[in-house]
Amino acid sequence: MGFWHLGRPLLWRDELATWSATSRSLGHVWGLLGNVDAVSGAYYIFLHGWTAVFGDSAVALRTPSVLAVGLAAGLTAALGKRLFGARAGLWAGLLFALVPAVLRYAQEARSYGMVTAAAVLATWQLVRVLDCKPEWSRRRMRLEWLGYAGALVLTGLLHLVALAVLASHLWLVWTRRRRAWRGLLAATVLALAVLSPLLIAGRAESGRQINWIQRPNLLAFPGMVHDLTFAWPVSIALLVLALVACTSRDGLRFLPVPFLPIVVVWIASQGSNSYWVERYLLFTVPLWTVLAGAGAERLPRGRWAAPVAVVVVAALGFTSLKDQSGPWSHTGTDWRTAARTISTGFRPGDAMVPERGGASVYMLDLGLDYYLPAKVHPKDLFLARTAVARDDLMATECAVPTACLDGAPRLWVVTFGHARDPLAGLPQPEQAALRAHYTVVGIDHVKGLTVGLLTLS
Repeated sequence: MGFWHLGRPLLWRDELATWSATSRSLGHVWGLLGNVDAVSGAYYIFLHGWTAVFGDSAVALRTPSVLAVGLAAGLTAALGKRLFGARAGLWAGLLFALVPAVLRYAQEARSYGMVTAAAVLATWQLVRVLDCKPEWSRRRMRLEWLGYAGALVLTGLLHLVALAVLASHLWLVWTRRRRAWRGLLAATVLALAVLSPLLIAGRAESGRQINWIQRPNLLAFPGMVHDLTFAWPVSIALLVLALVACTSRDGLRFLPVPFLPIVVVWIASQGSNSYWVERYLLFTVPLWTVLAGAGAERLPRGRWAAPVAVVVVAALGFTSLKDQSGPWSHTGTDWRTAARTISTGFRPGDAMVPERGGASVYMLDLGLDYYLPAKVHPKDLFLARTAVARDDLMATECAVPTACLDGAPRLWVVTFGHARDPLAGLPQPEQAALRAHYTVVGIDHVKGLTVGLLTLS
């Protein structure tokens, strides 16, 4: 499912940031992480090596996420098997694969698919240790706990918020094998010690990176129930199956596991920074589908009713699943057609002015850079210092725009939205400089963008 139409959705701004970061040299990637996005460093470094081999097409950028989510589906089934039996595990893995939000992030060049696989791996490894056999030696137990600590480190390297899964792990230890608390404590302390530099760097950069996230109130919980799947019918179906699972002692005992990380993130979001974003909590979806898979198996005449329940969930989510692979499923900004408009009318000597200013975070310049053909690269007229030179994701522009006019005979101005005046989205000093020397001779509107052609007066 993940590979179906993998390259069709246009890249959105976070994926463009991934492309910008991973297309740099390792030295520049390291420099970037010192200023911004340190929490994504492990993912960027991995993808830097991946794209060096497989290229930077949308399919190549997203393939690691597809593979990771496929692994997460298998691990979800393995976790469900260990907790509730083989058939319940099968339903858990299938239900996970049918969640529309899972497909969405399987087809995104960000770390969320990978961190979901890492979090469910850590959970599976913990349950494996808690169900240890009497004949396991002390040395074997230490190695198993070390493996669990390694999975926690991998989870934190990919996304620190996913360490909220530790709340679920604490509950599992409390309810399944309380005397294992020392092993859990030792593994957690070891993992946090290894991750401490990243925790410090992430905290230092958080004010810039996540200051846009709103602090949630209690009414945010129902919204998150929808956002974790992208489809109310799927969310309700999973909750119903989870309630059916709670008719058994094991299901009732497992019920807090999917909730606890969400509650922890909600509490943490009441501080100076908020982390209440559905993609940050994607790692909890396997825990939900494990419980739902157990519920499917407990339905009356479960041998027949369980597969029917899975088919029903697939039907409920079909429209949303289909929508995830549409061209506009990631962004409403048509960088590709804007780039095609410029490349079709391009003449040597042309320059370009992409909207930045307060809209810099929306990566318009990166979107054009990515989709413009290699042989068509108009000079960025007001560019003072590139993002690579700044060790940042955003470039800086000329402080005095008139000083940067170089007599280019034609300019392509690209701004957000649809406007009659293609200069309207630019900062006032840039507008004044261009109006004094150029005349608008053409305007094209594409989805989410205005493309204006100006000639020297």
